[in-house]
Amino acid sequence: MSSSNPPWVSAWKKHLDGKEKDPQYNVYALSTLSTEGLPKVRHVIHRDLTPSNIFVITTDMRMQKSSHLSHNPAMEIAWWLDPAGVQFRISGKAFPLPNQSTPEGSTRVEDALRQLRTQGEDSDPSWWEKERKRVWKEGMSGHLRASFARPPPGKPLDEVPEPDTWPTRLDAESDDPDEKKQIEVALKNFALVAIQVDAFEYLELAETPNRRTQWTRQDDGSWEERKVAP
Repeated sequence: MSSSNPPWVSAWKKHLDGKEKDPQYNVYALSTLSTEGLPKVRHVIHRDLTPSNIFVITTDMRMQKSSHLSHNPAMEIAWWLDPAGVQFRISGKAFPLPNQSTPEGSTRVEDALRQLRTQGEDSDPSWWEKERKRVWKEGMSGHLRASFARPPPGKPLDEVPEPDTWPTRLDAESDDPDEKKQIEVALKNFALVAIQVDAFEYLELAETPNRRTQWTRQDDGSWEERKVAP
């Protein structure tokens, strides 16, 4: 990452460096707005922080999360780190970045990157496709990979094949013809979500007295810092 990192990055790295795969540290609640404007929240797994300080998670393009963000990219994160007694609250915009093998997918990624404040290598759509495949291979369990080849999430069970016919796990790659087909289906549904930070709050409850620091992005790209009562 560049020397011009936003000021919140050092606070984040202080607690997350080396712990990105620890479930006590890498799970947070992501809230989006439905097409009706209602709040919807779910827990997601942190996958990466890019060179432009964009947070990365994964999604199935058939999920409501993807349709919510496609309709309105506004989101907020509540990220509690229990061992550290720290909470991050992060608000900004999030954009699903799907498989780029189709014209529609390629256009969606290009449109999203125009709205994200990326600089350098992660401004290139090809970087994101490599990242998508890297996360698929290195960051996903076989059980989780298989979920992307199962029926669409939320579909009534009486409208889909029997659950005992669904794949239970998938390798990242395979030479077996049947599994290879399932992997192709799964990879078409598997997407990244790029999260742009516009405001970051750092609440330190293990400190006495407690501390609460807020950073807000300004129109010129600078960050305003405020220290407030917890």
